[in-house]
Amino acid sequence: MKTRTKSERRKLLSEDQVKNAVIANLASIGYMPTKIKTLREHGVDITARHHRYPRYFLVEVKGDPPQNVKSSRSGREVRFLQSLGQLITRIQPERGYYYGLAFPSSYRDTVTRRLHPALLKKLHLHLFFVNGGLGVEHVRWRDLAGSAARR
Repeated sequence: MKTRTKSERRKLLSEDQVKNAVIANLASIGYMPTKIKTLREHGVDITARHHRYPRYFLVEVKGDPPQNVKSSRSGREVRFLQSLGQLITRIQPERGYYYGLAFPSSYRDTVTRRLHPALLKKLHLHLFFVNGGLGVEHVRWRDLAGSAARR
């Protein structure tokens, strides 16, 4: 039997847990959900509209891979690439929407290593990382630009 490392023993977050934490975070900045997709529905997971003006946020959400996968790191990589593809095929630049990718915080290194700040800026793409206590870190391109310069 494979022994799990300390980081792998942490509480795994489901897609619904991540989704609910991001909905609460978006509400705190004035965005109210207009459509929340269930696991069986097709399309973007969260569509939210700002309560004062017609600005939309479309967010694709992924949870942790199940414990029975051979490599949780590879599972996160696959889910990240899948969510990125799902979101990119829905981007409509002429609409001026904001877009988001939401993951458990275990994805942070994988995601921030693979996405360049200039790409986030160009696509109006925001990142949301949810920790085990369901706190949300909202990352914008500026946040990554500063850390990329320090690497």
